[in-house]
Amino acid sequence: MKKLGVYIHVPFCVHKCSYCDFYSVTQLFEAGEYFRALKEQIMSFKSYLKDWTADSVYIGGGTPSCVDPKYIVETMETLKSVIRFVDNPEITIESNPGTLDTFKIKSYLNCGINRLSMGLQSADDDELKMISRIHDKSGFESSYMLARMLGFRNINVDIMYALPGQKEETLMNTIDYVTSLDPEHISFYGLRVEEGTPLASQEELLAKIPDEDVQYNMYIHAAKRLEKAGYTQYEISNFSKKRMMCRHNCRYWKSGDYIGFGPGAASFINGELYSYTKDLYGFISKPTDYFSNVEKSEKLTLDQQATQYIMLGLRLARGVEAKEYKLRFGRDLEEDYGEKIQKYIDLKYAKRTDKGFRLTRAGLLVSNTILSDILDFS
Repeated sequence: MKKLGVYIHVPFCVHKCSYCDFYSVTQLFEAGEYFRALKEQIMSFKSYLKDWTADSVYIGGGTPSCVDPKYIVETMETLKSVIRFVDNPEITIESNPGTLDTFKIKSYLNCGINRLSMGLQSADDDELKMISRIHDKSGFESSYMLARMLGFRNINVDIMYALPGQKEETLMNTIDYVTSLDPEHISFYGLRVEEGTPLASQEELLAKIPDEDVQYNMYIHAAKRLEKAGYTQYEISNFSKKRMMCRHNCRYWKSGDYIGFGPGAASFINGELYSYTKDLYGFISKPTDYFSNVEKSEKLTLDQQATQYIMLGLRLARGVEAKEYKLRFGRDLEEDYGEKIQKYIDLKYAKRTDKGFRLTRAGLLVSNTILSDILDFS
């Protein structure tokens, strides 16, 4: 039976962070109607999913932990009624400090959620205020300790770098603080200023964002610090303890099948790539109408799937493998990309391995430039 990952989008937030471009809304009073519609959409895929088995579920947002946990529990029950699960699936829920309590955490654990992702971003309260986070360091620590005490044994913590006015010293303090808590996984993201976000129009803050050289040093030095603390880098922005990589995200980076539910959610299944329109009320009114909810849909050719495999696979520390490339696409990795990637090998941004190609840590940091050069997106 074929395996896939499941993504559930919960588009609600207490407050929209200034840098965030993920689809989210603050109309929490619509949660009941939203989850009713979400259940209808999931149920409409029951016959389609009968030949699949889920090995991971990722409940993201938005801030899933800001809604009544009964909605999360009901959604998990609905999923289990329409698709088989492997033994010991990875089931993640995203959360923000200040939105967690004992009842919510126990509810998550009782319905099978076994991985908690927590958005700290920084352990410096001034930095948190600057990017309009609603919590402080103390609030994060209380939520983290509560989750541990109640039984979560797989926790991810998000950290951001290149924040306005951030110094490398304060970033390293955040790294040291988080590693002292010993989470199983750490996501380490650079701030990106996305068009249309409040941050994009705040010129005073934009002027304080560290320059490229400082960002480079932050990334390299933080990665070394994380590895020294026992975390292995397995993707551009992700570090984990041994055998604690995020299964759901690895499926995405390895071009595996996944299906998404809710407005703004994306799917890649049986070679088809599609995403739902970012429209809360449109989704609520017609949750099972595929054509009114799909923003874009494309059946990828084999060549396009091969390009996607390289684009996503080179995000991983292991890189891409010639044997897998040949098996999946019937093509020779060296013939297709050997000459194109050689100049980056000469620049020490990439390496040949005994299995294929991979980017070095410096190469991972500039991967967008490398991929734009070596890939044909036509």
